[in-house]
Amino acid sequence: MNVGGQLLGQGIAKINPPRGGMRLVRLEAVASFTCSRCARTKTARSVAVGDRTLLCNGCYGRLQESPADHDQPSREDTTDDLAPIVAAEPDGGLPHSVLNTGLTVEWKFSVRAGHLLHGTCPVPSEMADRAAPQEPLELTFLRGRHRIRVLDEQKGVRLREQGGEALLTGLTWQPFVLPGTHVSVRWDTWKKLRLAYTPLDEPVVFGGTVVRYAYDPRIMTRELAAFDARVDRVEELVLIALRELGYLDETGRALLPQEALIRNTIERAHPQPPARKKIDGAIARLLSRGMLTWEQGSVNASGALHYPARRGATPVPLLCYAPTLRVAEREDLRNEAGAGHAMSAHRVAGHLMRIGHLGKEASTEAKAAYREDHAQAGLAGPHVLPRGYTYVREHERGM
Repeated sequence: MNVGGQLLGQGIAKINPPRGGMRLVRLEAVASFTCSRCARTKTARSVAVGDRTLLCNGCYGRLQESPADHDQPSREDTTDDLAPIVAAEPDGGLPHSVLNTGLTVEWKFSVRAGHLLHGTCPVPSEMADRAAPQEPLELTFLRGRHRIRVLDEQKGVRLREQGGEALLTGLTWQPFVLPGTHVSVRWDTWKKLRLAYTPLDEPVVFGGTVVRYAYDPRIMTRELAAFDARVDRVEELVLIALRELGYLDETGRALLPQEALIRNTIERAHPQPPARKKIDGAIARLLSRGMLTWEQGSVNASGALHYPARRGATPVPLLCYAPTLRVAEREDLRNEAGAGHAMSAHRVAGHLMRIGHLGKEASTEAKAAYREDHAQAGLAGPHVLPRGYTYVREHERGM
């Protein structure tokens, strides 16, 4: 494998020194591949290559990161070349906190966009090894915490294996379930499954969306419909790139060096990438309006990005996107039936939904709908649906 050679059908632009038996390779153009560690389909220009192994940036960073990296940073890692920047992924939506008593199996997970799109639920091996495959199962959805209520019951859900991962398939998620929602699951052996959501003390508005249940703000930043990204097209592309690729802190803020943000915005905007001058202008406007701010982070010897900056690591200024978060007001909830969960029908604004990480592309109909609504909204710039997203038109939903 040499610079100028080929990998995943693309030319190799750069090969970083080996670390832990793997090399981070920079391609001349984006390519799709399946990460050997998280088993997710990725589309990127950087891929870690080992012996019969391909890893995405996030998994490579988690494997390579160690305390020694923080204490002995490589001075070759400077802000002049941020191609190998690695921003670790948030919770992958896999089961955790698994408890197997023999009579019951319990676990927790955070809903990802893929679960909502495909009607699936992750299952730990403790259940997958014991449940009869293809046998229909019954599910009960509960509102947990102090006043437990049954929200919904479903039949005909089945256990299947997809891509080496055990999943319940055939679910219909409730309309209020968002990417990032925490779910607690209990399986009474050979009997029903119970999925419970934990309500917040008060509903909140996160990035323009009403949220009623406990959630992971990092996943919401990555995958929640981008209501607050509907500005002119270049600003929209900048915000989406930052939300999808940036380092995420515990509050859901996304952070990325300016050069990395500009480069990725251009790469991901095919077939009509904006000029760098327009991206610089978009970033300046977002900063002036307070939608972006400057923060100080650092990069370690593996190229892993951290915020706040870690002592001994290479400092780097970061552009920061912070999702708006406030307690929901009466106006936000006016089309919902009180504080309960028997929701009346209500309108959902048109919004973007991320699908690129699932290996999918928007339909012709979605692109046309976005073009029409974008133009009617009077937004500046070409009315082109951003790469990696589909568009969901305004519609009515409810229970």
